[in-house]
Amino acid sequence: MAKLTKLFKSYRFLQLLTGAVYICMALLAMKYTEDTIVESVQIFGIFSLIKGFFELLNRTKIKARTHHNQYSSVFVGCIDLVIGMILIANATLSLRELSVLFGIWFICDAVLSFFMLDLAMSLSKVYYYLSIIADFAGLCIGLILLIMGNSLFISVPSLIGNFFLLFGLMKIIGGVINKDNLHSI
Repeated sequence: MAKLTKLFKSYRFLQLLTGAVYICMALLAMKYTEDTIVESVQIFGIFSLIKGFFELLNRTKIKARTHHNQYSSVFVGCIDLVIGMILIANATLSLRELSVLFGIWFICDAVLSFFMLDLAMSLSKVYYYLSIIADFAGLCIGLILLIMGNSLFISVPSLIGNFFLLFGLMKIIGGVINKDNLHSI
C-alpha cells in the first residue's frame, strides 16, 4: 500500500496521468469533423484552463528540477489560461479562429518542452532524441495551424488530435522509463 501511495504522489504518476489525458483529448479531437469541433470547444477550453493552472502552480517545482528560472512555464501557463477562457466563453468561434488559437497553444507548448529537454536527457538519451523530434513536430503542427488554418489538405481536427496524441505518448513514455522517479521534489 505504501508503494501505491508513493506512486500517486510521484512525478512519474503525474506524467502518466497527463499522458492519458492528452490521449483522451486526441481521441476526442479526432472524433470530430471540421463542422462539429467548433461546437465542442468548451471541452478543450476546460483542459487548457487546468493545464494553465498546473503550469503556474508547478513553476517552483519545475525550477527546482531543472535548476533554471522557468519563466517560460509562467508564460505558457498564462497563454493556456487565456486560450481556455476564450474557448469556454466563445462557443461561436469559426474554424479559422480555432486553428489560430490552437496554433498559438501548440507553439507555446512545444517551446516550453524545448526548455525542458535537460530533464529528458537525464532519463535517457533515446527519450531525449524522441523529445526533440516530438517538440519539433509539435512546433510544426502549431505553425501549420497558425499560418494555413483551414485551407489544408489535412483537417484541423486531425492536426489537433495528432498533437495531443504525440505529446500524450511522450508523457507516457517518460512516465514508464522514469522508474527511479528522478524528477520528484
